[in-house]
Amino acid sequence: MKWEESKEEIIKLGKKSKHSYRYDLVKRGGNSAVMKAKKTIAARFYQLKSGHALIAKYLLQIGKRRDMKCWWCGHEYQTRDHLFKWCKRWKQEQKKRLWVDGQEGEDGYEGVEKVLKKPKISLPMSLVLAEEKCSQALMDFLFHTDVGRISGVVEEAENSDHEESSDGGV
Repeated sequence: MKWEESKEEIIKLGKKSKHSYRYDLVKRGGNSAVMKAKKTIAARFYQLKSGHALIAKYLLQIGKRRDMKCWWCGHEYQTRDHLFKWCKRWKQEQKKRLWVDGQEGEDGYEGVEKVLKKPKISLPMSLVLAEEKCSQALMDFLFHTDVGRISGVVEEAENSDHEESSDGGV
């Protein structure tokens, strides 16, 4: 009873408690799968959804990279579609967690193709990321992969470029 009175008082006064952000999201119909995820996973999800994730395409747009080459598998382009559908580095996780051939995923949720009733080749990732029913599969995939993160692979490549340029004068 006290909680209800307190909540009503906060709403009347327009004040926000430190827990009101999550309450507001639930009240407004926020994505429950994303809200349950760890903050780092949810952040990567929203970055990928908005097109501002740490992937080669975005890093090229903001001038932090010279090409769009995938640092995971070496493919010519590293885009959201590539990482979620075709990247050889994440092929096993893609098959197990996202594109489960009309079956349920490893943790009991439905695969993206079953939810959207289309094959992965015809599904743009913008649609998949926008569909709330696909969120649990996407959260699971992001939890088990480094998609949307810069890893030691990039750091090693940058270090080798630096070493080559410093050896060039010898």
